[in-house]
Amino acid sequence: MYKIKEGMLSWILHRVTGVSIVGFLIFHIWGMSQMSKGPDAFNAVVEAYKTPLFRVGEVLLLGAILFHGFNGIRLILGEFTAWAMERNKLLAYLVYIFAGALFLIGGLIMWRAEG
Repeated sequence: MYKIKEGMLSWILHRVTGVSIVGFLIFHIWGMSQMSKGPDAFNAVVEAYKTPLFRVGEVLLLGAILFHGFNGIRLILGEFTAWAMERNKLLAYLVYIFAGALFLIGGLIMWRAEG
């Protein structure tokens, strides 16, 4: 059976988080365009953003941005330094740890905040 190692996992997650962030940007632009249609539309969009589904989405967006950003830095370092290429596995695990820790901390802060 094929094992998904840290390199393949990082590759998959980088693509998934990148597509998710682009999807959010498209949705965000659409939401902003709806808000410009007047006070009632503005209030409707704001109320929709306060729902649990959107709150979960915001927390997941934080995770996607953190992982994608940290992994992007790892990839850039790997492209330009031999040091990073020699320690690719270590850096991948550091990305998982830092992104995961900041995701948990930030997610808790976001979830506890009043919508």
